[in-house]
Amino acid sequence: MDTSTTYDTPPVSHHPHTASGWLTANRLKRGVFLYWAAFLTLGASIAHCMGILLQTPQSGLLTVLILIGALIQAVSAAGVLLWPTRRLLIAAGVVDGLALLLWLLARVTGLPVGLTLWRAEFTSVADMWLPMMEGSAAFFFFSLAARTWTISSRPWRIIVGTLPALFLVAVLILVSLNQAMAALFFIALFTVSGAIQGSFEFIFLPILGLIVLFLLLRLLLPRLRARTPGAWPVSLGLLPVLLITSLLSWNAATQSAPSVTWFPATQASTVSAPAGKMTTLEYCAPGGDPLAMDLSEPAATFARPVPIVFHIHGGEGTVGNRLLTGSDLDSVYFARLRSNLLAHGFAVGSLDYRLAPVGGMIEQVIDAKCAVRFLRAHARELGIDPQRIGVYGESEGGYLGAMLGLTGRDAGFDQGQYLDQSSGVQAVVDMWGPTDLTDWRGTSSWVYTLGEDLGVSRQGTDLRADHIPANARKNYASPVSYVAPGAPPFLIIQGSDDWFITPHHSQKLARLLEAARVPTTLVMVQHDEHGLAAPTPGQVEQPSPAALIQMIQNFFVRTLAS
Repeated sequence: MDTSTTYDTPPVSHHPHTASGWLTANRLKRGVFLYWAAFLTLGASIAHCMGILLQTPQSGLLTVLILIGALIQAVSAAGVLLWPTRRLLIAAGVVDGLALLLWLLARVTGLPVGLTLWRAEFTSVADMWLPMMEGSAAFFFFSLAARTWTISSRPWRIIVGTLPALFLVAVLILVSLNQAMAALFFIALFTVSGAIQGSFEFIFLPILGLIVLFLLLRLLLPRLRARTPGAWPVSLGLLPVLLITSLLSWNAATQSAPSVTWFPATQASTVSAPAGKMTTLEYCAPGGDPLAMDLSEPAATFARPVPIVFHIHGGEGTVGNRLLTGSDLDSVYFARLRSNLLAHGFAVGSLDYRLAPVGGMIEQVIDAKCAVRFLRAHARELGIDPQRIGVYGESEGGYLGAMLGLTGRDAGFDQGQYLDQSSGVQAVVDMWGPTDLTDWRGTSSWVYTLGEDLGVSRQGTDLRADHIPANARKNYASPVSYVAPGAPPFLIIQGSDDWFITPHHSQKLARLLEAARVPTTLVMVQHDEHGLAAPTPGQVEQPSPAALIQMIQNFFVRTLAS
């Protein structure tokens, strides 16, 4: 498919000692893999810029350096498209290779900027889109640059000529050999709200329009047609490239880079959150990797300390972040709930946690518990009441909320920082979260297969779960295993037509809680699937999303406000 070939005697290299000759010597014909590398590099550049615009780092110098790096990436990609020569191909490969190296340093040791080491948050496979794009682009650029040298050995010529294709085949083989990982990447690319529509509307279709316009002009202009032989096969070969790179670029720009937060490598001993504002805080750093919490404080007119509730996002334990800025209706309703709670004098938090493959379900429980301990350890600085903490979450977030409400220190999930504080909460809202990991009847097989391969089975080395047989870990990680008298009040919300986490999960938890005399309310939302605003096609859900938000607000006011 690739039409790139090398020139034994490059026609534009007659004056190698001039600036023009130095730049244009050893030229390569443009082909599919050149466009692939350039698109990936441009996509990474755009993602970096969007990340800065939507989540500006605390350090102004760091912000400037990231923007300069993004500009250099964009210039290198444009340069190789205009002049696909050996030196520019190598330069573009070096730029992407350095970007990959800096990504690794930022998440392993931290980047020295001024007098401070800065570490970037790294929670999920979505955070890998940028290094995957930059690493792949670097490989393509270096492989294409190698074609500009004259190689006498025929086997080496074949190897060098097919390196980009061999790279893609190797990636496909690796993914196909690991079904769980393949499912994980599929979820991260295709199930994020608006990912397909956004990538088509803002990247794929505009570039496709330019390609169509070029082909039409080529039909009308004989001179252009003579200068661009082989344009049709290259254009057709660009379509799958464009589809894949547009999806990667859109997800990196809208899901990964904007949610990444930078923190000093040394966690601050004191924290603060101004009244009436939202502050992003590092709540814990398992293994040195910072985790972010957005904390919104009510107006200064409310007497301190105030009660606090925090949101834990869903996403099958594989995708999602703390930001409530998505275009889906659930994000809109949760943002409204946050505003309503702030107006009633609550502080409201929202946190990131490690996602597969970075962390499984056990690690996610550990992160959520660390968040509660952080709030208690810094209650005085934050102006919150350590005895009035509530949690609400949907899907995986509902599961984590239930584990916070039901598991004590003896369960073995309290690991890491602030171990002198309790991780218990005083109120729980569980929205369609899984509660019995041994019973997945009615759920699609890929859901629990993914959970078993990348969730419960992924354990650290210091966990009690390491000493439990594999077949018992599902019980160990199930909220229903910990129901006992004395648990905090629960509000459980479940869609009657949920096919993803079927209703028996919520119903079983509610029965066990009621039997233990724990204050429990189960709300079965008729004609609703998996989501706050996810009606069964052709039906109207009852109660409505607005009514459910009001129920949650009233529940927290009743249990925590006084």
